[in-house]
Amino acid sequence: MNYLLYNRLANGGKGEEEAKIALEFLNTKIGDIKEISVVDVDVIDFLNNASESDLLILLGGDGTLNNFVNRLGDLKLDIPVYLYPAGTGNDFLNDVKSAQDPNTHLVKLNDYINHLPKVFVNGRTYRFVNGIGFGIDGDCCVVAENKKAAGETSIDYGKITVDLLLHSYLPRVAKVKVDGVEFNIKKAYLASAMNGKYYGGGMMIAPSQDRASGLLTFVSIHGRGKLGTLLMFPKLFKGTHVKDKKHCFIKQGREIEVTFDRPCGLQIDGDVVNDVTTYKAWIA
Repeated sequence: MNYLLYNRLANGGKGEEEAKIALEFLNTKIGDIKEISVVDVDVIDFLNNASESDLLILLGGDGTLNNFVNRLGDLKLDIPVYLYPAGTGNDFLNDVKSAQDPNTHLVKLNDYINHLPKVFVNGRTYRFVNGIGFGIDGDCCVVAENKKAAGETSIDYGKITVDLLLHSYLPRVAKVKVDGVEFNIKKAYLASAMNGKYYGGGMMIAPSQDRASGLLTFVSIHGRGKLGTLLMFPKLFKGTHVKDKKHCFIKQGREIEVTFDRPCGLQIDGDVVNDVTTYKAWIA
């Protein structure tokens, strides 16, 4: 049996509409497909009862993928599961574009999600696909979530970031440990731990990061004034910020721990955690 796993709550409640559009295309490539809303079933139970002959396709972007892998827990996927990209955030797809089938647009997920890193923050452990944003990027996601909760449907993340940078965000003093080696960073605007190259809707924050390396990449932007930092942000989309060795610190390792002197927002593949002072990320 062929199954399309989708989140009916995704993309502001447009998940069912996206599923219909995807089915119109996939039925021409694969054949009959049954729809399953992943928010309405026990995902682990469903997967445990699936057959090796079943074709499982997950529909969505980064948010749906993050939700899916965290509902899996530590379950290893033995049967093939594919991603059909949809939604507004596709940083994962940007990173693995070469693995996408040009005919069906599917990407096989198993090798990418069976050995994901984890992050411990505010008493909980999460798996993550792309990366952790801590600092102004985390605060940006907090503001965006508040706007969505207030009923706003058009969210300009770039404008939010600029407003935060110029008006209310105060850079932090960061204590960072990478595989037990400690670094102190003054005036940190962000302090990210990355499993992939991209986050934030196309920012190539860690251009040298390789998902298959078994390592994470820590990235900090720091030490400049507000205007200088603002001028640096466009470089994040091309990955050229890494050339500024004075204001961009990069270090790879298996375990990354960051502590700020004051709390701020943190995002995990776009999923927001409020009032965070410290996080610990690692990959086994």
